[in-house]
Amino acid sequence: MKPAKILKIAFNMVKANKLRSWLTIVGVIIGIASVMAIVTTGEYFQEQVTETLEGFGGDTITIVGSTPFQVTEEGGAGEDSGTSSEENIVKNSQDSGDSLGTAAETGEETQNETPGSPDSESVTEAELTKTDVFTLLSIPAVKYINVNVEDGAELIFGSEETSVWIKGVDPNVWPEMTNKKLEQGRMLKSGDKAVVIISKELSKDTFEREIRLNQMILLNGRSYRVIGILTKEGGLLGGLGGLFGSSIYMPYQDVYSLPYSDEEMPAKEKDVYNSIEIKLNEGADYDTALKEIERKLRLSRRVTKDTQDFYVNSPKETIESTRKLINGLTAFLAFIAGISLLVGSTGIANTMFTSVLEKTKEIGIMKAIGAKNRDIMLIFLFNAAMISLVGGIIGILLGTAAVQAILFIISIQMKVPFEFALSLKGTVIATLVSIIVGLIAGLVPAKNAAELKPVDALRYE
Repeated sequence: MKPAKILKIAFNMVKANKLRSWLTIVGVIIGIASVMAIVTTGEYFQEQVTETLEGFGGDTITIVGSTPFQVTEEGGAGEDSGTSSEENIVKNSQDSGDSLGTAAETGEETQNETPGSPDSESVTEAELTKTDVFTLLSIPAVKYINVNVEDGAELIFGSEETSVWIKGVDPNVWPEMTNKKLEQGRMLKSGDKAVVIISKELSKDTFEREIRLNQMILLNGRSYRVIGILTKEGGLLGGLGGLFGSSIYMPYQDVYSLPYSDEEMPAKEKDVYNSIEIKLNEGADYDTALKEIERKLRLSRRVTKDTQDFYVNSPKETIESTRKLINGLTAFLAFIAGISLLVGSTGIANTMFTSVLEKTKEIGIMKAIGAKNRDIMLIFLFNAAMISLVGGIIGILLGTAAVQAILFIISIQMKVPFEFALSLKGTVIATLVSIIVGLIAGLVPAKNAAELKPVDALRYE
């Protein structure tokens, strides 16, 4: 029997029992729509989270000072019980890697303080200095090194004011390392002084009057000129960049001279950095470079793995962990939603068994006039596949529509542009799954129909 003839017979079987076929199709629709919606949503949020994390520096390694937490033999936090407070102050100052000779000055001020006092805790804070930068420059895999000096300030524009977070960067290398993009103006460059780059959110949404390019703003009473305005981060989670990141960027040397409105606040110590950012050469082995960075810094700062007073943060590891978490959660939810597909496949099998009973006499007639077992089996398999495929297509459309509706509502609530989301992988998987489910569900009924003997089939009432 020709394939076209087999398809026609199978299609006519579907048309002959419209109500039963549609009830079976509904079961498939629910299962496929659920799986499609979950897979598409999971992929979309994975892309958005990855884009947001990469916006913070996806290929940038960040080093921050991190004083190790020590536990005494008595179970308390702090210095060893057999060491005097003065010896501990000197030891912790040496561990902090202070290359500016500030340990001696600070030690004199705190000799009469107890180790557990708040003032003595500030002495033990680990610091990053020029010595660390020179150490990192000796690593062949390192291409760029940027130093960050961060601080808060009061911004005054016109008659309005607000609190902002400032990030001082190295104007020589920051434009080469950052993922930030400009909407207006230019990036920082060598020799810049008393200039800033601000975020789009700060420019447009903070004050009644928009801050424009080349206008002057006051930071703690000192004037700075706006030379650049960054574009708003894209994507559903793009606003997080402005929420957790800095809203103002300036040359890091200017942060040291930033005046303080509060006289009790200490001045920023020169050539001491909040963090150091590293970008590797293209083709450099990432894991090997991380190990080399830690090894060199330990030698330079005279610390061991147990007393390490710095932390190396690798965004790639964070991004990869986030991807695995979202993928695992998506797979789990898809599995739960896939249970409804099992229900749908049971409906298909039930429909096919019923069709076999109804068409028994017709099967006998077809076999009597020359139809082979393979032809009968293909007719019922195609019948099951048609039902499942129609349910799969409608399920894909409904699942995609549901995702768009959810994302549209979220975009309105978060005041971000709506982005259409469609998972090609999810679409292909859902289509294949719908066909396979139909074929598997119809296999046993089709096999039973094919094995019917013509005489018994013709005799069946």
